[in-house]
Amino acid sequence: MVLTTRLACAVALALALAAGPARADEPSPEQKIAMTAKPSVVKVWGAYIATFQIGTQQAQEAIGGTGTGWFMTPDGYIATNAHVVDTIQQGDEAAKKALYDTLLKDLDKKYGAELAKLSRDQIQQILASIKLVELKPLSFVELPNGDKLNYEIKQFGKPGTGRDCAIIKVKVDNAPTLPIGDSSKSQVEDKIVVIGYPGVADMQDLLSAKTLLEPSVTDGAISALKQAASGEQILQISAPITHGNSGGPAIDQHGNVVGLATFGNEGDIQGFNFLVASKTLLEMVKDAKIDPKPSDTNKAWRAGLDHYWNDEYTAAVSNFEEVEMLFPAHADAPKLIVASHQAQKDGKEKKPASNNGLIIGGAVGAGALLLVVVIVLIARSGKKAKAKPMPQPQPGFAPPPGPMPPGMQPQQPQMYGRAPVPGPGQQPMPVARTVAIQQGGANASGGVAPTAFGSLAIGSLTCTRGQLFGQRFALTATGIIIGRQPGVAHVLVNDHRASGKHVWIGIENGRLVAIDQGTTNGTYINDVMRGRITRAELRDGDVVIVGEPDCLSLQIRLGG
Repeated sequence: MVLTTRLACAVALALALAAGPARADEPSPEQKIAMTAKPSVVKVWGAYIATFQIGTQQAQEAIGGTGTGWFMTPDGYIATNAHVVDTIQQGDEAAKKALYDTLLKDLDKKYGAELAKLSRDQIQQILASIKLVELKPLSFVELPNGDKLNYEIKQFGKPGTGRDCAIIKVKVDNAPTLPIGDSSKSQVEDKIVVIGYPGVADMQDLLSAKTLLEPSVTDGAISALKQAASGEQILQISAPITHGNSGGPAIDQHGNVVGLATFGNEGDIQGFNFLVASKTLLEMVKDAKIDPKPSDTNKAWRAGLDHYWNDEYTAAVSNFEEVEMLFPAHADAPKLIVASHQAQKDGKEKKPASNNGLIIGGAVGAGALLLVVVIVLIARSGKKAKAKPMPQPQPGFAPPPGPMPPGMQPQQPQMYGRAPVPGPGQQPMPVARTVAIQQGGANASGGVAPTAFGSLAIGSLTCTRGQLFGQRFALTATGIIIGRQPGVAHVLVNDHRASGKHVWIGIENGRLVAIDQGTTNGTYINDVMRGRITRAELRDGDVVIVGEPDCLSLQIRLGG
């Protein structure tokens, strides 16, 4: 019974250690929601442009504007605000009158002084000479890849009220959709993400045309539950919205749309913006007998994102290619295919778990070996109850210098640049914990910073310059991260020149390497004059420089 209990504990411990850490750069819930939802959001045009002939001159006028919409169904039903498409809904004749009135206002503004000098008959002659040359409706949606699809208005609510909703239809197949949630269950302080095309982001002279197709994301929370004068539910939010956001989805933490960005504060004060509730939209959807449902594109896109976030780039590429096949207008799938291939080239692919009889529960490399060793040692101690206790590894104990034996080389892609994070229900494991030995402290006699198993140490890092001068750190085969971000960096550098996650040092394909983590001030080896590195192989005695030599310089010492 005692042996069985010890074996169970040993297996649980070893599996926890061998399972590998979570991603240090794991996206936040808001980032995941935004990446998942963005392909479903479109820019909605609801405007008219007119060209007028005035004598020998021509003038152009426009009414209406742009807003935001999002796919509810794979076959092209889109939700937006009624006021976004109101100009189109009123039709050509109403547009002609509005455009003509706009022209007269502009003429009076520009030439009012000159016109005041003319007689009534002269003014009438000018007015009679005005001819409408061209009337062009802009009733289309613009996808994030730049494709334009003409729409028809299928359902139209009432602009400026609690029913400021509209449903438009385009011809498309397999469009990526967003699910409609139940706003009646929304509570104050529920987190939300709003996606759309705010007009303030359309800086034509500053941003590229391609950039203008990228929707903007803001986040906040539901700050109050309100009711429109006409009785419909209204949600007040703290997320910033402005002209152009109208009709954009407000998405809760479950990925469901709980409202449409509709009303914004006209002044400089934010936090007083409002959503038309999804409950109101659902009533309109029901009246139109529309069946909102996810598309196959959604399934492939979400599966691809899960693989991508888990460093499983081969599987991710397969899903993203399926997305492209189903919905060729998808703007983000091609980007992530390129990013996945680059990650594979950089050696970041997570290797699939092997099953060779020595590995349990997907543990690989050093973790698997550790599992076997622990089980054997516990089993032996059970059979030889009277034997002397096995001596514990001392801090600083390390294997002899030289190449690591086959089977001892860790599977680097599983550990690449990661800060160990315990899984749900697990206690933090000390195997990846690296603590500096303070000068004059309890361990002032020497020795490398301890890890849970000193035998896994392959050497040490000694600070030769910087705030950590004189301190030593254990260097394990599974690698350590040096940086400024607590909870992520194993060696914490309190210096603004260091990035949050600055450099990873560990074993990759049997070789000791330093890999810069995309830093601002760079990582250098031995001399900054040699230039910053992306990835560099290390030898005994090399100095890794973080940012600048006096920020942090760490000398490599292999072996004991």
